[in-house]
Amino acid sequence: MRKPIHALLCTCLVTGCAQEHIVDRINILQSMGVDMDGETIKLSASFPKYIKGAGNQSPITAESNVMYGIFTALTAKSTQPVQMGQMRTLVISEQFARKASTSLAEVINREIIKSSNATIIMTKQSANTIIALSSKKEPYYLSELIEQNMLHGKTPRTNYHTYVNQYYGEGQDVYLPVINEQDGVLSMNGVAVYKGDQIKLWLNSDEGLYLKLLKDKTLTGEYDFTAGPKAMYSLVILHGKSKISLRQNKRVRISLKLSVQLREIPENATLQKQAGMNRVRKEVEAELTKQIKLTLTRLQKSGADPVGFGEQYRRRHKSFNEGEFYAKIYPKLDFDVATKIIILNSGVGS
Repeated sequence: MRKPIHALLCTCLVTGCAQEHIVDRINILQSMGVDMDGETIKLSASFPKYIKGAGNQSPITAESNVMYGIFTALTAKSTQPVQMGQMRTLVISEQFARKASTSLAEVINREIIKSSNATIIMTKQSANTIIALSSKKEPYYLSELIEQNMLHGKTPRTNYHTYVNQYYGEGQDVYLPVINEQDGVLSMNGVAVYKGDQIKLWLNSDEGLYLKLLKDKTLTGEYDFTAGPKAMYSLVILHGKSKISLRQNKRVRISLKLSVQLREIPENATLQKQAGMNRVRKEVEAELTKQIKLTLTRLQKSGADPVGFGEQYRRRHKSFNEGEFYAKIYPKLDFDVATKIIILNSGVGS
């Protein structure tokens, strides 16, 4: 019961290396976007400016009723051979994800070498809009924007290999970072979570950070929250670690240990005395604990499992049945979240 709509996305991330090419005589694809218009698949492709020449470049667009025809149509509009081996980003629209034909999945195994740097992201808008705007920037602007947000922001780290593992593995669901445009500016703003072939849930940016804290090996990011009408906290997560333990009584113990730098604290708080430091630490711990648990409960009610609790359960039970786990066990899991904050240094003067 694998997910054919997801498999087809990998078609845009595969490449062969059978021939040798001179770099200034080919178009090296840096990013692609895929949209749907009725039954027609529309693809937008962007090439680095240093290959195409000086000045802003509009992306090349092509369309076809079948995926095989997309690349033929793209080649017909390109002045040089199109190579996909260095492609870093595939942007898919929500409409494409919901409507794409399952026949496209047939293409996935036609090549054997995958682009190791490729990342799949989703947009609620037109993928062409994202590609067109990014193509006006410096080469690889889009992939660097995504990488920066995965490293320092609220976007959980994903790439082609993560996606393949989520897609083929039992006991976990696919999630994709979301990008949108507003007033001519691109920004990462949340995560799309799947259950099977369906987009099940849209997480906002903060919920994306909570997922990141549970999934990433390197825990970094930035976080702001209010604890009252005039009580604002702003902090940078410098590093940390997480541990998830699924116990026999259906209780899930989640432990987070995060080292942070404070940028802003409420006016009536102080870090000069231990009592004030403890108050700030406890408020940050309480907020993160509460919000992470709320996000886990929301995911649980939707039936989606991007954290991979099913995978952890499978490791301990040889007779694991994915359908049975999500029907009978996952809805009854009780999440026990414990957060420990270590304040390493502060950028505030109080």
